[in-house]
This record gives sequence, C-alpha cells and structure tokens, in this order.
Amino acid sequence: MYGIEEKREDLITFLKEVPNDDAQQKPDKDSWSILEIAEHLYLMEQLISYQIGQQLEEGSPQETAEKPIHKTTNRDFKVEAPEVVQPKGEFNSVEELSDALAKSRETTLFLIHNKEKETLEKYAFPHPSFGDMSLKQWVEFIGWHELRHLDQMKEVYSSIK
Repeated sequence: MYGIEEKREDLITFLKEVPNDDAQQKPDKDSWSILEIAEHLYLMEQLISYQIGQQLEEGSPQETAEKPIHKTTNRDFKVEAPEVVQPKGEFNSVEELSDALAKSRETTLFLIHNKEKETLEKYAFPHPSFGDMSLKQWVEFIGWHELRHLDQMKEVYSSIK
C-alpha cells in the first residue's frame, strides 16, 4: 500500500543479513551505526503516524500540491534529523529493532486502513524540506525515507567491513 510494504521488505532483508556486532559498529564517532539508523526510521514512523492520527481527528481540510518526495533518496542533500527522531540507543539487536519496526508499521497501516485516498489527500501537515504534504504523501514518504537510509546503512556496512 502506497509502496511502503515493498520498501520495508528491502530494509528488513538487508537487516537480517547484518550480524548484531556489525549492526552496532559506527564507522566513526560522528556517524550512526546501522542499529541507530534503523532506530531513527522507527522513531520517524512513530512520529509520522502520530501526526497522521492527529490530523484525521482534529485537522482541517487543506489543499496541497504534490511534492517530489521520491527525491528523498538523493543523499547529496544532508538533513539534520530533529532531536525527537535522533536515535537514543533503545535497541541492542537487529531482532529487537525488526520487532519494533513491525509494530510501528502495524500502527501506520491501522491508521490508514479503510481510509479513502481522497481522505488522506485532503488533510496535511508540514515537512521541514517539502512544506505542507498531504497525509497520503506522508505515508508514501515513509517508504522513500527508508530507502534513503537503507543506502546509508549499506554504506556504513561496507565501511566497517
């Protein structure tokens, strides 16, 4: 749905191939480990789901233009993650993190289950780089954001090997 399941499968497939010891290693002191990157994805999906729920309950309809969210995968542009979605070291293993990602995905899918595409298109909230995005685009963004960080994880993995 909205491309997020296929993109998540790519992420989980990669994570399953990474030994826990490697997943915890940082390529340098200023970089995130694979576990920390995945934790960031978990925190992002939780935040996005919360915001979607808030808009569906309390938001007002507003028109928004489609944004080029597929460009999220372009890692030439670095974006500092807001504090609330920076990893806190909550997870000690790939398995723990995979379970958490499954739960965050369950929440997202529950929120959008039985919602017409038109409903998700008429409510919005702002993205720091793209501006106001519809809830539909926010759901799609989750997948593009995961692909962006999957590339980062692969870079981390090759640099620690």
